[in-house]
Amino acid sequence: MSFHIKVTIIYILCYLYIRLWICRMLSEKKKTKLIILIATDIMTLSLPIAVFSRDFMPLNLKLILLGAGYTWAAIIACSVPLAVCFEPLRIGLKFLAPNLKIPKEKIFALLCCGCIIMVVGGYISATSPVVKEVHYDFSNGTGTAKEYDIAAVSDFHAGELMTRKTVARMVEAINKTTPDLIILAGDTLDSRDCLPSGALKELAKLSAPLGKYAVLGNHEYYIGADWSVARLKEQGINILRDNSTVIDNRLLLVGRDDFAGLRFNSTRIPLADILEKAPELPTIVIDHTPRELEEAADCGVKLQFSGHTHNGQLFPFNYLVDKIFENSFGELIKKQTVFYVSSGIGFWGPPLRTNSRSQIILMRITL
Repeated sequence: MSFHIKVTIIYILCYLYIRLWICRMLSEKKKTKLIILIATDIMTLSLPIAVFSRDFMPLNLKLILLGAGYTWAAIIACSVPLAVCFEPLRIGLKFLAPNLKIPKEKIFALLCCGCIIMVVGGYISATSPVVKEVHYDFSNGTGTAKEYDIAAVSDFHAGELMTRKTVARMVEAINKTTPDLIILAGDTLDSRDCLPSGALKELAKLSAPLGKYAVLGNHEYYIGADWSVARLKEQGINILRDNSTVIDNRLLLVGRDDFAGLRFNSTRIPLADILEKAPELPTIVIDHTPRELEEAADCGVKLQFSGHTHNGQLFPFNYLVDKIFENSFGELIKKQTVFYVSSGIGFWGPPLRTNSRSQIILMRITL
């Protein structure tokens, strides 16, 4: 059974559970219940229809179905844990206070208002990036030290719901930081729709005098690593795949091939082997997935920048990524190495963020 089919089955089962709650809360409003159930049934089906038909469906129709489906899926994902938590209370009241009148319709209306607030606020959080400044001094106190502004972002996910207009707004926000260097920590592309939608071409407008560099993430492998590399290079973006480059004779920038490549017959060269062939300079590593942090720490890397986790993007997945990764968001210092994981500038799936903001990390680094 494929991954998409498994996820679809889980998604439909979760919806059926929420559907049961809707029936309970609107048990005395038959006409209202029928209208709402028809609407939610349609939104539930729109997502698998769009996902399984995405290769031949017209782009605009696909975006409508994906927008409605993913947004409804986000509501389901956030609602199921809450519903489960309230299940003991519902059962308890049923047996201990069977005659208690509960204003179920009013509660349902309040929950609907809460969902609207979540969708509006979540969309703003997902599409309006904030700039987070961090400062690091790797100069060892030398008198010839120089400060560099590095705009570090991850997880653009250009394509489908990350439309040309949204990507253009993100690019403008990055350029407003007037960086010396731009680094893209993987998942810059999400689907091949980034090409016909025009979202891909907006990446060419990223501007930094010392260049713009990217590594591949798992999603570039899903849509084709070679295709992704070719498209990114067409936008003037330099790709680092287990190799390095020297920036302004002061900084060694290393880009790692993502762990996802191992599932696609790619290789991942040990970091020590990459550094052995490179000049001894303060080193920044770009690695999409923040796994096996000991490797960079043991090699004496100054800083590693990653993404991938989205800080969970939606409740309650933030708790899940915290369990999976040693550092799922923000800064961690291990030995003498700084590990920084961004929540990402874009979004995957639902165009919403409920427990994180879209962000640009502006690193002011002294070398």
